[in-house]
Amino acid sequence: MENSNDIENFTTNPAKILVIDDNESTRDLLKRRLAIYGHEVLSAISSGQALEILSGNSIDVIFLNMFIGEVSSHDFLLKLKENNLYRSIPIIMISSNNDMELVVKCIEAGAEDYLVKPLNQTLLRARLANCISKKEAYDKEIAYLAKIEQGQKQIVAQEKMASLGVLVSSISQELKNPLNFVINFAAVSAEICAELTEKINKNTDTLSTELYVLLSDNLKKLQSNVTKISEYGHNADKILRFMLDQSNTSSGEKRPENVNRIISQTITMLLASYKTNGITTLPKIDTELDNAIPHIEISTQSFSKAIYNVLDNAIYSVIEKFEDMSSASVRITTENHSSFVEISVYDNGMGIKPDIMDKIFTPFFTTKPEGTGPGLGLSTAMEIIQDHSGTIMVNSEEGKFAEFNIRIEKI
Repeated sequence: MENSNDIENFTTNPAKILVIDDNESTRDLLKRRLAIYGHEVLSAISSGQALEILSGNSIDVIFLNMFIGEVSSHDFLLKLKENNLYRSIPIIMISSNNDMELVVKCIEAGAEDYLVKPLNQTLLRARLANCISKKEAYDKEIAYLAKIEQGQKQIVAQEKMASLGVLVSSISQELKNPLNFVINFAAVSAEICAELTEKINKNTDTLSTELYVLLSDNLKKLQSNVTKISEYGHNADKILRFMLDQSNTSSGEKRPENVNRIISQTITMLLASYKTNGITTLPKIDTELDNAIPHIEISTQSFSKAIYNVLDNAIYSVIEKFEDMSSASVRITTENHSSFVEISVYDNGMGIKPDIMDKIFTPFFTTKPEGTGPGLGLSTAMEIIQDHSGTIMVNSEEGKFAEFNIRIEKI
C-alpha cells in the first residue's frame, strides 16, 4: 500500500497512457490503477493494435510488456524508436521475471525504464512521474525550437524585403524609362499600321492582287505583334508599379486610429479596384466589427495595405473555386481583447496546400498565374503587421477554407 505522502510526492499532470499487454488481468489492473491517478488510459493486446491507437492519439507514456504471447517485445520497441512520430514517447517495460539481459537489451534499444511484476505502486508512480516530466520537457523544447525556427524565417523574410526595397528603388527608373519607350513606340507603331492599312485600301486599283495580299497579310501580322508588345509592356509596367508600391512598407507616422473605419474603407477600395479591372462577379464581404475596440496607434496607409493584401488573397481564392458567388464566403471580423486587437479574415475558397504552408509569407512566392503579381502580397502584409508590434498566423484546410488571424498589440 502507498501512503498519502507517496501520492502527494508523485503528483503529475494528467497524461494519456497506452498499456500494451496481452494478459487481460494484468492489463486491466494497470488500467484501473493509472485511471485512479487521474490519467486517461488506452490499451492494446498486440503490436498491430497498438500502432492503430498510436496513429490516432497523442500518447505521453507507453507501458509495454516484455513479452506479448511468446514473442519478445524488443523488435517492436526498436520499431517505435525508429519512427520519428513515436521515438520521443517514454516507454516503460513490464516484466514478469527479472531477466536482466533482456531488460538491458530493451534499455539500450531506447526504453526509459522497467518494472517487475507484481508492480510496486510507489515505484510505479515514481517512474511514471519521471517519464511524464521528461515528455513534457521534450514537448516544450520542440515548441520552443519551432518558435525559434519561425522567428528565423521571419528575420530572413524581413531581410529579403529590405533588400528588395533597396533593389527596386535603385533600378526602378532604369527600368521605367525604356519601358515607357516600348509602350509609347508600340502606340505610334499601331497608328502607323492603321494609316498604312487605310492607304492600301484606298489604292487597291493601283496595286496588283499579289502585292495587295502580301501587304495586307504582313500588316495584319505587324499589327498583331504591335498589339502584343503593347499588352506585355503595360503588364510589365503594372508589375513594376506593384513592386514599387509593395516594397514601400515604411509605416510612416503612427497615430491613434479607428481600426474598423480603416477596414471598411479598405474593403470599398479593394472592390472598386476589382471592378476597375473588369471583374464584376465578386463575393460579398461580410463584416463583424467590434465597436468596443479603442483607437490604437497605427499608420493608416500601411495598415490599410496589409488588410488589402490579405483580403485580396481571400477574394482571389473564392473566385478560383466558385463560379456562383452565392456559394462563396469572405468574412472579416474584429475583436477587442485586454492587451491586443484581433482581426480575422476567413474565406471558404481553395485553402492552402500543407506542403506550401511555410512558404506563403516568403517574398516572391506565389501560386497565381504568371503576370498577376510578383508574389509580395502576404510577405508585405506580414512585414507591416510586425512593424505594428503584431503577429499574423494562418489556419487552413486544402480545398475548404483559409483563415488569417492578425493581432495588434495595444501600446
